[in-house]
Amino acid sequence: MSHNPFQPRLVSRRKMLAGLGALGAVSAFTVAGCSTPAPSGGPDTTGSSETDSIKFYGNVLGEESQKAAWQGAIDGWESRSGKSVKPVVYPYDQASTQLALAARSGDFGGVGQGGPWQVLVPTGILADLSELASHMSLPLKIIESLRIDGKLHFLPLNASGIGLVGDGRVADEAGLKDGASVEEFAAALERIKQQDKKLIPYAAVTKNPDLKDAVHWMWSWGSEVVTVDQRCTLGDAGSVAAITWYKELQDAGLTKSGVARTDARILFARGQAVLYDDAPLAAKFVRTNGGSAALATAIRPLQRPSVDGRPSVNRFWGSGLFCSKGKGEATSKDFISFVAGDVKAATSLYEEAALAPADARVAAKVAGLDKDVFQNTFRTAIADHARAAAWDRLPSVSQIDTAIGEGVAVIMAGQTGVQAGLNSLKRKIDDILAQDV
Repeated sequence: MSHNPFQPRLVSRRKMLAGLGALGAVSAFTVAGCSTPAPSGGPDTTGSSETDSIKFYGNVLGEESQKAAWQGAIDGWESRSGKSVKPVVYPYDQASTQLALAARSGDFGGVGQGGPWQVLVPTGILADLSELASHMSLPLKIIESLRIDGKLHFLPLNASGIGLVGDGRVADEAGLKDGASVEEFAAALERIKQQDKKLIPYAAVTKNPDLKDAVHWMWSWGSEVVTVDQRCTLGDAGSVAAITWYKELQDAGLTKSGVARTDARILFARGQAVLYDDAPLAAKFVRTNGGSAALATAIRPLQRPSVDGRPSVNRFWGSGLFCSKGKGEATSKDFISFVAGDVKAATSLYEEAALAPADARVAAKVAGLDKDVFQNTFRTAIADHARAAAWDRLPSVSQIDTAIGEGVAVIMAGQTGVQAGLNSLKRKIDDILAQDV
């Protein structure tokens, strides 16, 4: 029987070991589309049970931008259920390591937030969340792309993408607008540079750990990077053209070398950069990084420019939950259901962390969300043009993202040519993908 590329396979023990050894955090998912259908069969709850407490693995309780909202959600569930949550907090970039250690020691039991759930799939310790999803109004496309052998181990809570945001006042003056070609985009950046030499027209990511941002530009030029049947295309004409263009922007002073996402947020908030790439939390980051009230009002999402008439495209971004099966599974699922569906919790996450719920029915009940110009424009300009990477559901997702970032960083630093650098990067990713056989 031929393998359906949209139906991921259970991976080998070799892949499992590689995945458990990966470092970094997974890119999560989001889409706009139709509602989730009921699965053909309910989840396997054999041996599932209630417990008086569950562990909650993740980084959000350690991040100022989300801590209060998540603590409110946890408090709400504890009050309603009479049970308790025991946080296991780790930094974002230690997610793979911490989850792998918990899985190896047999201590993983409860709910995980964000993080590379994929590395845990081969261990068989994750529960199937299909039944929970069937009662929610979630995007069909992403739910189906997340299934592995018919099971859904990860439930998206937020749905968006990584896209361009900018100061709308300067963007208007320079002629930056939705539907532009990359040529028109670059010309607008040149106008900004000519008008004010001190401004960084586009604070694009040019160093790790975020240079996986190069992916959406390579997609724009028609390179898949990795196909759904796990074939790496780096070094093809599209990827070479994209990275050549990306480096030319830097060489021309339209972007700046040595910029990571956190740097770009600060540069933008300070009014030193006009554009950068971010998630829908960008408007919040303006305030938390000391940006002016005028900039907070003027910030605007911008549809990524297209190449040769191809559709605009961004990489999916979001967050979600997963849990262990067996002991405590019923309690963990009740917690996930509460966080995903409780309007008070969703409103808190929206108000405190600028995260809109993925469940359309819940989103419709969040006060003020329908009038939030930035969030709604972000959805139409960015999220509606977002897609998941083919490797986002593989245990090696973090390894591949890290390899891409490192490989492109070498090119951006001028340590190798574009073609040679991408050819070398292709060999590294081929080696990672070969672990799946």
